[in-house]
Amino acid sequence: MFGKLVTINLDKKDDEVHLEPISDPHFGHIGFKEDLYVERMNAIMKDHNRFTVFMGDQVDFINPLDKRWQAGSVTILSKDDQRKYWQRINQPILDLNTQLIRDGYNEKIWGLLAGNHEYKVIDQSYITNQFCDPNGLTYLGSKAMIGLDIRYKGKTLRRWKIFTQHGSGGGTNPLTALEQMKVNHIADVYLMGHLHNKLCKSETVVDFNFAEKGVVYRDIVLGNTGTFCETYTDGVDGYMDRKNKVVPAKLGTITVSFDAYKGKIHGHE
Repeated sequence: MFGKLVTINLDKKDDEVHLEPISDPHFGHIGFKEDLYVERMNAIMKDHNRFTVFMGDQVDFINPLDKRWQAGSVTILSKDDQRKYWQRINQPILDLNTQLIRDGYNEKIWGLLAGNHEYKVIDQSYITNQFCDPNGLTYLGSKAMIGLDIRYKGKTLRRWKIFTQHGSGGGTNPLTALEQMKVNHIADVYLMGHLHNKLCKSETVVDFNFAEKGVVYRDIVLGNTGTFCETYTDGVDGYMDRKNKVVPAKLGTITVSFDAYKGKIHGHE
């Protein structure tokens, strides 16, 4: 597991911070929707207080030796050509992230998680050497705890803990996996990819506040971060065509918003 502290300095005290994770695009797969992906990347770049984390399965990395291989499903056969495709489409936001860090502003991309399509096919060094290091991205492994410290004029307004993982296993109900994430992991936000079934759910937990000297309620957010890869493609007999109980994925992202001034968080699609 990896840990990272992210510090956000607000221009205005009541500005909200928005985290819009990018998950499971599967560059190289025929189902990848480049137009939707670029649309969300542009939205993240244009919003000064909108940030992202790459949640894994950035590229498909399926080849004919893999049991999931189906002829016609993968349009780019070379793993490195898939990575180059990812690099080309993401170059604008990667350049912006580098510029922001160089100029002393908030980094736009908080890091990159390894997905099963990456870590089952290639070793960790390929991810760090080809995805992270050349682009100045923090490698977050398969699981990471992110500490979010939101400040105004150098003073901390509020801190939240974000538990992220790419995830594993099957099933169509992401709530089961998200509930399992909470076991022995203390966080305010729990985010997982992998299942291609975007969902955002708020819950209330009971806590003790020393400043108020009593019992308080606080919100937590559970989120499955979605996909940019269609489940089925017309005219193609793919991997998901061989399975039962398939719920086609609703493409896109979720967003978790942090209001440090009011001490509130909420998640939404």
